[in-house]
Amino acid sequence: MGVVKDQSGEPLPGAVVYVKSKPASGTSTDAYGNFILKNIPEGKQIIIISCLGMEPKEFTFTGQKSAIIILEEKVKKIQDVVVTGIYVRKKDSFTGSATTYSKEDLKTIGTKNLIQSLKTLEPSLKVMDNNTWGSDPNRMPDMEIRGKTSIVGELSSDYDNTANQPLFILDGIEVTINDIMNLNMDRIANVTVLKDAASTAIYGSKSANGVIVVETVKPEPGQLRVSYSGNFQLQMPDLTGYNLMNGEEKLQYELLAGRYTAKDNMESQDALDALYYSRLKEIKRGVDTYWLSEPLRAVFNHSHNLYVDGGDKAMQYGIGLSYNDESGVMKGSDRQIMSGNIDLTYRKNSLIFSNKFNVDLVNSKREPVEFSKFAEANPYYRKTNDDGTVSELLEPLDVAGEPIYNPLYLYNIVNNDATNDITLRDNFSIIWRFLQSFQLRGRIGISKLISQNEAFKSPSHPDFTGVDKKGSYSKNDGETFSYNGDITLTYGKVIKDRHQINAVGGWTFSEKSTKNSGYSVYGFTSDLHQNPQFSAGFDEGAKPTYKNATSRSTSFYLNGNYSYRNRYMVDASLRFDGSSVFGAQKLFTSTWAAGIAWNINNERWFQVDWIDLLKLRFSIGNPGNQNFDAYLSSGTYIYNPEYQNHFGTSAIIEKFANKGLEWQKTIDKNFGIDFEFLDSRLRIGGDYYYKVTDPLLVSIPMPPSVGTDKIYTNFGGQISKGFSGMISYTAIKRPTTRLNFNLTFSNGTSEYFNIGNKLDFMNEKGSSTSLRRYYDGASPDDIWAVRSAGIDPATGREVFIKKDGSYTFQYDANDEVVVGSTAKDLEGVFSVSFYYKQFSASVNLRYQLGAQTFASALYNKVENITEQGMYYNQDKRALYDRWQKPGDKAKFKAIDNFESTPMSSRFVINENVLSGESISFGYETAGKWVRAIKAQGVSFRLYMNDIFRISSFKEERGTDYPFSKNVSLSVGVRF
Repeated sequence: MGVVKDQSGEPLPGAVVYVKSKPASGTSTDAYGNFILKNIPEGKQIIIISCLGMEPKEFTFTGQKSAIIILEEKVKKIQDVVVTGIYVRKKDSFTGSATTYSKEDLKTIGTKNLIQSLKTLEPSLKVMDNNTWGSDPNRMPDMEIRGKTSIVGELSSDYDNTANQPLFILDGIEVTINDIMNLNMDRIANVTVLKDAASTAIYGSKSANGVIVVETVKPEPGQLRVSYSGNFQLQMPDLTGYNLMNGEEKLQYELLAGRYTAKDNMESQDALDALYYSRLKEIKRGVDTYWLSEPLRAVFNHSHNLYVDGGDKAMQYGIGLSYNDESGVMKGSDRQIMSGNIDLTYRKNSLIFSNKFNVDLVNSKREPVEFSKFAEANPYYRKTNDDGTVSELLEPLDVAGEPIYNPLYLYNIVNNDATNDITLRDNFSIIWRFLQSFQLRGRIGISKLISQNEAFKSPSHPDFTGVDKKGSYSKNDGETFSYNGDITLTYGKVIKDRHQINAVGGWTFSEKSTKNSGYSVYGFTSDLHQNPQFSAGFDEGAKPTYKNATSRSTSFYLNGNYSYRNRYMVDASLRFDGSSVFGAQKLFTSTWAAGIAWNINNERWFQVDWIDLLKLRFSIGNPGNQNFDAYLSSGTYIYNPEYQNHFGTSAIIEKFANKGLEWQKTIDKNFGIDFEFLDSRLRIGGDYYYKVTDPLLVSIPMPPSVGTDKIYTNFGGQISKGFSGMISYTAIKRPTTRLNFNLTFSNGTSEYFNIGNKLDFMNEKGSSTSLRRYYDGASPDDIWAVRSAGIDPATGREVFIKKDGSYTFQYDANDEVVVGSTAKDLEGVFSVSFYYKQFSASVNLRYQLGAQTFASALYNKVENITEQGMYYNQDKRALYDRWQKPGDKAKFKAIDNFESTPMSSRFVINENVLSGESISFGYETAGKWVRAIKAQGVSFRLYMNDIFRISSFKEERGTDYPFSKNVSLSVGVRF
């Protein structure tokens, strides 16, 4: 007999106790944590104790009459440390801003991918909605941690990388976002988000955007264990943002807009009347086609992960296989990921050898037609003819003047676009521990990506109308080889139980080489043979393409940490970096960081029983950013074999060199507080950051007379500031019951400085067509436009407000001012989690308050409808909210006015959002029926992700690929 308790001494009812060699003979603890285990085999036996939310424990039974077993919380154990990818340090002695999440935390939110879960848990991480590509599984997300450090917009559009994207570290090795997105959730052990200069300093010139450190599951010693997890998901398209007209509304709009009124003698009123009544007849017969559903599907996806591990104290092994089907909600849009990994660890005295090998196979296909083509089709058109055939045109050419294609016809034409990727990645490390306080580690990672894309477009596709060579085939091959590694010496010692010293020094190196080649051929007679042999060859003057690039970097770093009685902490880091990305005169630079912290609760004079933690933090540093093209500062040329000279093949300049191109670095200041009291029932944590990037690195467009279309240079700066934090309260804290309330919040703003008038040409170019401006004091989040007083009830024309406050009908770009900001005043997640014995539930609702947005649907599908645009479906508000007669108080101009309207504040709308980001219910058991199948435990969890979205205004979301909502079930079994 015995008793099972938690670390505070409270009994744990419902804990499962069984003999490892005889799992079917187990039992459970009663309400007081007591248990009686019978029929224990003779001799020494291993007893296993497990309980929901606690770390399982083993103890050796040698005939004892009673035992007291203490179990530790799973979540608390991982949250007490900071994992940087180079070293692990206790959080209470750390001065930086960092948060670690366990596998259990992540899987409480969802099972789709790491970023989906992390954006809900981490308030400093922002994943931007892509209103064009929605939930397209073949598009990588755009994200940032604690604001922007690089200029955005048209000036950065030609960068190969996303300049504000964080650095990703997987098992100590730098990887791409594709590697992270392809990673099966069940392979993740924990993830740490490093946010300020003190925590990211070890990565120096690459860490200005923050660092996301991911560690995968490691094999553990013991008998052979088998873990399986399966995730089954129903993904459904979300069209709640669409507000299109039905057939009757669209015909009525066209009538009021003058579509069926002859404008001159060239048009026949009788013919227009006949056209109107023919469409009205179709509508009265019930024709009201809902085109949006045609290319969509409710798709069933599934993923599986199998991991086998075991070994002894000297040798541990782990073998894993996983499959993930991520097909999208548009027919023909697919993505399948197959992965395998082998983990090996060998210990010999003070040496530890470790190797992780991984292979990913990714097959993806893209949909043949954008979703917008279906949204444009008028609802009074029939999908098919009476005989069931699909017509090519919805409107005769003599009526529309241009071809109005049936989207179903386009969808059924062969238009294939498939990509196959294979990634091989191997990480090897050696650790030598000596003299008790020292550790020397060497590590190297090698990665190879081979990508092949093939696309075929049928000769019957309308893109080839009027050309001789119809049909196309293209093939593009890409190879990326990279290696990176480090040698690190670590020292850690506690002296006289007062002084804790940690030091890390090392050298890192890396190289990345890419090769891309491709060609396109034209002229096919049919769809039967979709390979280049059956083409007519290249277009005149065309030829294959080839491009390669290599970038290298190296660094030396030193990091130290000192703690006195766990009261006063100091961190300091210094790093020297070299990179081939920047100018020949600026190949090397230095970055530094320092941090201090004070655990006030550990002061002798601070004896407040109800306060468990009160910690103040401050850090400052100058991390850099290398998320730029490989040949950013180099002069590049394009060879032209058609022009030969005495020296050989001629070369045309593509980009001028800039030997003085400087590193982009950011002065990052952070103020933080951590507060826990009432036995950690109430936890409050917050950070305020102030980041100054100076100089910025931008691409400036150049006139054709210069000989190149852009030049890279440094000028100006950018300030990003804001705060983020969390408040957590445990309302019920009992061994079998727990109720938690959690609120995360964040705010961030940015502004430019020292730009002067250098970008005035960009501001003039964007006038009336773009909302972003580049001025000192302006923000990349600002929305610039001329203020509007609305629509004049007498004339149906827009009234503009000049800078001096006067009113006019004439639009003048010189009157533009800041009329809004896309930055949210406050954003975060409110969550409630409940645990009762083996049951659990979690609700996570995202709120966004105080932002403005430019309503593209109102601007394009309500206000700026051209005469030709009447051949396509439009927003309902074009019928109900446009001015029609004198005296109307309307939001939009006259319904029969087809003049182009410039951008004004009339289309800038307040946007407040509440969305159901994650709702889940779980059950975990190790009962008798589980032990009967020789399993240690079984878990089930039902999820609903992005299940609803409530917005203060209606706007089309996912124009070329719709968003989706998901319901899924996760099943896990441990043997």
